[in-house]
Amino acid sequence: MPFKINNEALYPLYNMPHTQLAIEYCVKVVELWPLQTAQEMENDAKYMEDLQVGFSCMMARALLRLPDEVDISVAEAVYEGMDEIPGCDPAVVQALKKANQAYDVMRDYSETNNADLFFKAADILGIFIDAHVEKSIRSVMKSVTHLIRGSSGFEFDGEAPKNVSFCYSTTVDPLQLTGRYLASVAVCDGLMNLMCDGIDDLGEQVIRVLPVLLYANELCEQMAIPPTCMGDAALLQLVEMRDSIRHMDGIVPVEVNSFCERTFLITANMMIPQAGLEWSYHADCLRWDPKKAEREAKEEDERKSKEALAEKFKLTKDDSSDSSEASDVAEAEDTEGGTSERDSE
Repeated sequence: MPFKINNEALYPLYNMPHTQLAIEYCVKVVELWPLQTAQEMENDAKYMEDLQVGFSCMMARALLRLPDEVDISVAEAVYEGMDEIPGCDPAVVQALKKANQAYDVMRDYSETNNADLFFKAADILGIFIDAHVEKSIRSVMKSVTHLIRGSSGFEFDGEAPKNVSFCYSTTVDPLQLTGRYLASVAVCDGLMNLMCDGIDDLGEQVIRVLPVLLYANELCEQMAIPPTCMGDAALLQLVEMRDSIRHMDGIVPVEVNSFCERTFLITANMMIPQAGLEWSYHADCLRWDPKKAEREAKEEDERKSKEALAEKFKLTKDDSSDSSEASDVAEAEDTEGGTSERDSE
């Protein structure tokens, strides 16, 4: 199954507002690389932990097909190493453990380019892959690896460095970052087409896409792009839209080319906003200053206290004014009453 990206399908996305906004957030993360302070490194480590927790929660929901049954607090507990959680269905814990195992396995891909990791992660998630599909996936990954190595500027002697990873250099140029990210989305869309070919059940398609999303972040790391994440609701919507397109007339079969312009446009337009949200959150996490946050929280508490005191003083003053007005009215009535009586006499 060949894989050839049609660059003409990528170009219109460069100037789309949601693409440009997402890349702006991407730049806010990349411009901090390499991280300079101990606080930034600590923040990044915490962010990466939270990313895995969120990713494992999304994958467990997909595996169980129960989006409302896996709570993020349970995902945190399993990530921390708990095997049993009181009041929690053991099936949820097992699904989370499998998700974390698959995540940990794929985390080594960016440093090794070992395609076996993809299939090991898929096996952990209970995904069966036909031999001809596996062959095509390996071919796509090999092509991407050669492309990245060819852009690294290093010379290679045969297959000697096959387990050595070379990444793109870091850049904050929006045009380059856009091209890199769209290329990664195109690759992942092609892999989704391969993984879901011949699968009609939408829930099963969602599960089969999970290793591709793990691979996507490894590819982003090689391209010097921050990681991304997608919620389970957005993932289900993506799969549903892609499935409807795959059944339309005029779609190129995966046997001819696993890259499909129509599914790519759907995947890109779904993943780009999700990536932008994740990059915005990542940038905020890296820039978080605990002392500044504490100071701002204190200032906010003082502001609220002053507003509450001012409101209370205002109410007290209003009550006093009302009482004074009532007293004046009473005195006036008494005076008028006395005058009337004297007039009567």
